[in-house]
Amino acid sequence: MADKKRRRRAPRQAVRTENYSIKTLHEDREYGLYWYAWLWKLVRPVLIFLCSALIVIGLVSTGYNWIYDNFLGPADPQAEQSAEFVIESGQSLTSIGNALEEQAFVRNGSVFRYLVQLEGVGDQISYGSFRLSPAMTVNEIIAELTSGSQTNERTITIVPGWTCEDIADYLLREGAIDSVDEFLRLCNDVDRFVGDSYALRFAQEHGGLAGRKYALEGYLAPDTYRVFLSASAEDIISTLLGQHNSVLDRTYYADEQVRYQVDESGAYVPVESYESELNMDQSIILASMIEKEAAHEEDYVKVSAVFHNRLNAGMRLESDPTATYLFGLNHYILTPEEVSDQNLYNTYQVPALPVGPICNPSTAALEAAMHPDLDFIQQNYLYFCATDPATGELAYATTVEEHQQNVSRYQQMWAAYDALHPER
Repeated sequence: MADKKRRRRAPRQAVRTENYSIKTLHEDREYGLYWYAWLWKLVRPVLIFLCSALIVIGLVSTGYNWIYDNFLGPADPQAEQSAEFVIESGQSLTSIGNALEEQAFVRNGSVFRYLVQLEGVGDQISYGSFRLSPAMTVNEIIAELTSGSQTNERTITIVPGWTCEDIADYLLREGAIDSVDEFLRLCNDVDRFVGDSYALRFAQEHGGLAGRKYALEGYLAPDTYRVFLSASAEDIISTLLGQHNSVLDRTYYADEQVRYQVDESGAYVPVESYESELNMDQSIILASMIEKEAAHEEDYVKVSAVFHNRLNAGMRLESDPTATYLFGLNHYILTPEEVSDQNLYNTYQVPALPVGPICNPSTAALEAAMHPDLDFIQQNYLYFCATDPATGELAYATTVEEHQQNVSRYQQMWAAYDALHPER
């Protein structure tokens, strides 16, 4: 049997294992794939911190913006006008916050209260009147209410040409009175105010108050006033009547002073003027008509001259505002019913002045009623009418034919204006 040859296995090649030394490790990290590992160990926690901080800042910013937009920011960022805000004596912080929210100065009254309590400034808020704007933030409003800028007075402005009803509506809007009806009732309480007004006493003594819509109409002087927040409707009326007395002192009761003008040679010459024969109450009534008819002060004396000429000629005054006074209307083209209405104010029907004033006239209108334009008196102007209502200018005429031509020329403008302004 042949000897079996023993097969030799090929020797297994040993796997060469390279031992790393500090030198080779350094070389691999410097020139090989993992050279930046040491840097990553330093940068990684910094990046994690920054990313976390950005996330937290984003969440906080988003949350603050939401809170600001819904609670802390202005109620109306676009608001341009400020308004009066009144804090009554003894009013609670909750009540103040609710009032601010109701009047649209803040978005949330409770947030206002919490911030005031958080800042510890509740005892620094005093009662009085403040000027606030819906464009102010809650913190700005708190700063204003604690700044000591409040006043215990309010400003009211009575506009020339307003009626008693106009004044009552305005005072209610301003928060100066609680009831229009109560104010208008007082405007007919002669006994309560007769001692406060020269004109009211004169009208009472001469029997001129019978048939008037409001006894105080014409005697509430237009002006700007400072009145206490606590002033009642009666107090305000007394203030207005007192100012009207001052107006009469400067006009009706004033000593006549000669007026001068410079002639062509440079010399001063006295100006001749027309002196009205109307008494005090008649002058006030005429002044109220002038105020309603003329939009510009330079027309006051001319309108006054027309009315004086018509009175002197025994003509009816035919003033449109007198025909619509009882109805509370104000338009350019009267209806046949308004012209023919039989009431004591309608100068299309009554032979002379209306029974009483139809508004509260300015000092300038009262002066014009007493001193009409002498040239217009002498040239015997008897008519006037509006031109373009948008300008407020007037056209004058001495004859009825010329007046009718003016009316025909401008009547379409009046109709168009009335159509665009039905609320007048």
